[in-house]
Amino acid sequence: HMVEREEDIEMETFGFIEYDTRQVGVISSNISGRIEKLYIKYRYQKINKGQRIMDIYSPELMTAQQNLLFLLKNDPENLNLINASKQKLLLLGMSNQQLNSVIKNGKSAFTVSVFSNYTGHIHESGLAGNMANSQGAGMNDVSQTTQELSMKEGMYVQKGQNIFNVFNPGKAWALLNIFAGQ
Repeated sequence: HMVEREEDIEMETFGFIEYDTRQVGVISSNISGRIEKLYIKYRYQKINKGQRIMDIYSPELMTAQQNLLFLLKNDPENLNLINASKQKLLLLGMSNQQLNSVIKNGKSAFTVSVFSNYTGHIHESGLAGNMANSQGAGMNDVSQTTQELSMKEGMYVQKGQNIFNVFNPGKAWALLNIFAGQ
């Protein structure tokens, strides 16, 4: 009969540490527009959940706010339209807080902010930076850690575009080359 046992084996091998790709969060824009202010500066910068990433100026956002303010002023009984109009602004990425202050002050907000839903290290997504060389762009590329983002203030983002990926550094793979002979 077979006996199972555990044995410690020591061997030298090559490998590298890579982020657990199942733990990747995506930061995308709900709106098309221009990056007015970018609050992060470098690739692989550590960010926290709820952190403000950028402010986007969008003509679509301005129009939607003006519509809401017009309705509130000229057709305040039309709750269906007013609620639809509020809903649209929330879908465009406005926070409840920002929406309420627009209503309270009767003034359009110039920009809408994008916040991170994740904590981790920030990487640029496909369109923004060249992430095609992701194998080996693991944790070992120290030379790149202080590289500035290729995303800059004044650039345009598209609605639904994945702008950044956030990798959770708490989870990682060790990818090792172990050969049959070993």
